[in-house]
Amino acid sequence: MLKILFVLNSLLWSSLLSAAIDVQKTIAKTTTEFRYQWPPEPELSFQLDNTAIKAQSGSTRRYSTELADQHIRHQVLLAAVKLQQRGIRVQMSPKNLPFRVTVRGNEASQVDQVQQQLQLAQQQAYDNYLKRDFYYLMKSPTGEQFVIPDHVRVMQQSRPALQSISNAFVDLYGKNNIRQISGKISDWVQQIPYQDLSNRQASAGSGYSAPLKLLVEHGGDCDSKAVLYAAVLQNIFPKNSIGIVYFPDHAVVAAQIPPLEHELTVTLQGITYLVVDPTGPAPTKLGTLAQKYQTYLTNRQFTYRLF
Repeated sequence: MLKILFVLNSLLWSSLLSAAIDVQKTIAKTTTEFRYQWPPEPELSFQLDNTAIKAQSGSTRRYSTELADQHIRHQVLLAAVKLQQRGIRVQMSPKNLPFRVTVRGNEASQVDQVQQQLQLAQQQAYDNYLKRDFYYLMKSPTGEQFVIPDHVRVMQQSRPALQSISNAFVDLYGKNNIRQISGKISDWVQQIPYQDLSNRQASAGSGYSAPLKLLVEHGGDCDSKAVLYAAVLQNIFPKNSIGIVYFPDHAVVAAQIPPLEHELTVTLQGITYLVVDPTGPAPTKLGTLAQKYQTYLTNRQFTYRLF
């Protein structure tokens, strides 16, 4: 059995935090035990399956525009061979240029039909490439498209492995008061050291850590911490909708939690959600955001995904 002790003085992360957080990690054969202490809260302890940890802690495929282009070209070429017919000529752009397919022929109806089928093959190839590597094509409020990790799929697949954390919070605080337990989960996630988010649109989420990897490494960016918070909370309240709100350089959670009169909310698809920022390192109460993000929220300069 291997025991590792992290003692992290929160003053290293933010002068606004007043207490230190002690994290003790004990590695056994099949599970790893985590113990968190940050007075005056009671100790939080849980065990995670080592197989699940290994699965999420391994190297993930980084998104590559070049590899995506190669995959699409190959799949479209296969489709073009199947669609080959007399009087139709299919030509693809050179590899050093943006991908483009040109169809020529004597019959306009045949050309249109083949063109549509190849366009469909191109879109399906790209969608499959993103899905295979757990990526998602996001559209910004200004209409720009960019690739990010598929946080919804990661959260859904992580929930069973994180059930022990949810159970530990219920053991400590019960689940009759959703505001209390959701606030305590946010307090805990905020205590985990924060890593700045790399440029989301330029990096394709290269700094993102899946929940178990975040816990093992004891640190993560706002996207990573938002997914961890959402997964733990939804394990406790599976009937309550939850989502992530993406600002240009930040991410927060939208949760079906009854708001107080002064707290920030956002309406998504006709449902009112309380805004929760579990990022840290500064302690942030439910329904509050930094002024910059309040402005984004008011002007609806954000995108979102619901789980």
